[in-house]
Amino acid sequence: MSNIEILVGSTLGATEYVAEATQPFIEEAGFTTKIHFTPNIDDLDLASEQLWLICVSTHGAGDYPDNFKVFAEQLSELDVQQLSNLRFGIVGIGDSNYDTFCFAAKKLDLLLSEKGANRIGDLFTIDVVSSPIPEDAVTDWIPTWIEDLKKLTN
Repeated sequence: MSNIEILVGSTLGATEYVAEATQPFIEEAGFTTKIHFTPNIDDLDLASEQLWLICVSTHGAGDYPDNFKVFAEQLSELDVQQLSNLRFGIVGIGDSNYDTFCFAAKKLDLLLSEKGANRIGDLFTIDVVSSPIPEDAVTDWIPTWIEDLKKLTN
């Protein structure tokens, strides 16, 4: 089957745990995975079909985490439709006490769509207020995302 690049934007480490929690589910479904804790566009082959699962937290006033800022900038510099070979899912992690709840994930979702990429399933958000262990919430969601993915790859 296909490879899924798991891209991580994390400030305090919880998003890294979320990404790692998805990996066994994805691999059990027959996909291979690679986790990128510091994503870089140069490490991804945009000329071929790409499958990405992006796990990103929101930092500060709706910003990307420091380890993700360069990657987001690289994406914004791509030409429109340059990501037409990309299908992706997004897991956003945030705190609903803030007006900018999961704003980084929402901003990234819009950016990828503008660049021609196609999202698989719905944007999934995890509120650390109601889910203090975010990796538990993602393990409830990831099987549904994998089923949506399988429909597209079979």
